[in-house]
Amino acid sequence: MPVWRHDGKEIFYLGSNRELMAARVNQNGSVLEIDVARPLFQTHTESFLANYDVSADGRRFIIVTSTPQKLPSPITVVVNWMANLKR
Repeated sequence: MPVWRHDGKEIFYLGSNRELMAARVNQNGSVLEIDVARPLFQTHTESFLANYDVSADGRRFIIVTSTPQKLPSPITVVVNWMANLKR
């Protein structure tokens, strides 16, 4: 799911390893020139659907990511704790 920069001079997309990629785009008359794509940074997205967007200037991104699930901390319940205080 590619996303264009607002001015159309750059295109962004997720690579196969979930890196956010960018390629500059130049229009020279009727010819469209696309530079070699370069990796920007690694993402932790769940899918390759449109789960990111780019600011108008192409300098900021908002990305829906996932975080590893942590196991909940165990809960310790102390019963009859008042009796232990009296000892």
